[in-house]
Amino acid sequence: MKAVFYIILFILTMVFACNSKEKEKFKEKQETSKNQEFVKITHKNDTILSYKYDCCFIVSTKIIYPQKDSVIKGAILLLHGWNLPADEWCEKTSLCEKALNQNYVLIIPDYSKSNYTLEIYPQTIANYKKFPTLTWIMETQIPMIQKSMELLLPGQNTYVAGISTGGRGATLLAYYKPEIFKAVASLSGDFDITKMTDEYLYYSFLGHYKDFPERWEKECFAYDCKNFKTPIYIAHGEADRVSPVEQSKAMYDSIKLHQKNLKIKVHFPKVAGHNYDYWEYETDNILEFFEENNLK
Repeated sequence: MKAVFYIILFILTMVFACNSKEKEKFKEKQETSKNQEFVKITHKNDTILSYKYDCCFIVSTKIIYPQKDSVIKGAILLLHGWNLPADEWCEKTSLCEKALNQNYVLIIPDYSKSNYTLEIYPQTIANYKKFPTLTWIMETQIPMIQKSMELLLPGQNTYVAGISTGGRGATLLAYYKPEIFKAVASLSGDFDITKMTDEYLYYSFLGHYKDFPERWEKECFAYDCKNFKTPIYIAHGEADRVSPVEQSKAMYDSIKLHQKNLKIKVHFPKVAGHNYDYWEYETDNILEFFEENNLK
């Protein structure tokens, strides 16, 4: 009996010891997480990454670094407008030149006609099924860039900016990935797509709203602003004839209502339209907002 007693006592001692070690490990993880330092970005060579999405579309992504002797401040993911050339924002405005001069790495993917939906639906028009979903970007492409380029890592100064449909994509990425993106800038974008049910770009991906209202609500964060945690700069011209300025104004009001302490800036110039002349005008505002949200 004594032998059995000592065996049981030994087992219990080991169990408590293991539990104690696990608690210590958990505590260490918590302390490490609390005191996590800024993760530096190291210089690599400019490159073009190619990722295969589905059978028929290759996502080409340019990574451009500032000068070799610079200390890299952070990285900016730039999302183009629907069916606009990915490089055009750089070519037609000074944003990329100024960002590089301020020591940011630029990440410029070409998503072509992607509308940043979470998934492809049976009602999605056949020609649009080949373009990347938001889920693929988050679950496949971002981890590949993290692994191969050591970019888009938590703890780095990483920002996302988008124009037009890219503005929608940028805010959705900021909503789903606040651990990666420290701030977001949306220019001339759409937010609450349930207010745009006659818009071809949405029903061609999602089916008609009257048939799938819950799907439409799921595909935008307008119904969950209480969980939007990322500092945001929203800019939209009041003379925009492509995307209604009311989209950005309503979203500002909603985020402000639910997130009283979140850093939000807006700009709604009266004569600005939906074009590169206006987006160039916002260049310094975007970079200043990102600078204000730098981790040190």
